Amino acid sequence: MSRFKTIFSAAAALLALSGGAQAALVTVRDNPDNGSSVFATGLGRNVTISHDGVNRQVGAGVFSLQYQDDDAWTNFQTFCLQLDERLTLPKDHQRVSGAAYFQNGADRTALEILYGNFMTSGLGLKDATSAAAMQTIIWEITEDGAANFNLATGSFKVLSLDVFAKANLFWSLLVTGSFEPVRFNVFSAAGTQDLLVSEVPLPGGVLLFGSAIAGFAFARRQRKP
Repeated sequence: MSRFKTIFSAAAALLALSGGAQAALVTVRDNPDNGSSVFATGLGRNVTISHDGVNRQVGAGVFSLQYQDDDAWTNFQTFCLQLDERLTLPKDHQRVSGAAYFQNGADRTALEILYGNFMTSGLGLKDATSAAAMQTIIWEITEDGAANFNLATGSFKVLSLDVFAKANLFWSLLVTGSFEPVRFNVFSAAGTQDLLVSEVPLPGGVLLFGSAIAGFAFARRQRKP
């Protein structure tokens, strides 16, 4: 079970018990233009990985979804944050700041650069392998941490050689290039994937909720080997 799902559940319970300000829910659904896949056209494929010592094939790439805010549906492209959670839609999500969700500064900065700068047709959105490489980088950050980035070791490994090579190329560009970090939010919910989304204004209730998540995230990170 992903540590973030445990964090979310505990933080949600804390908020409910506290009787604090209620955060508005955001409904996330599949993009009707996707057809039979949640992946953006040409930007999803199967990848062989190893997670906690178990080899398996997973779908990886860029999701094309929509969220509803103020009665309007907005298209967004996103990645999942958890290996052990299914994407179940439509679903109501809480909107949480990236700074609250990712307490570790190195992890957050890496994602701010990746999601804020590599979502272009020349990099992460070039083809299915590039999109899958972006997703595996995100999984590596959430599972092993940006400071320990190595797709060949740790609890998460990439076994598909073309995706492995592309992800390492992107990581090299990320750490050596001159990119401006761009803040992001997370759509977080129990029973489905937590998703990256470009930063949008957060109401006060979400900030309270986010501060609870930050505390649990820090404690979990400290205990992770």
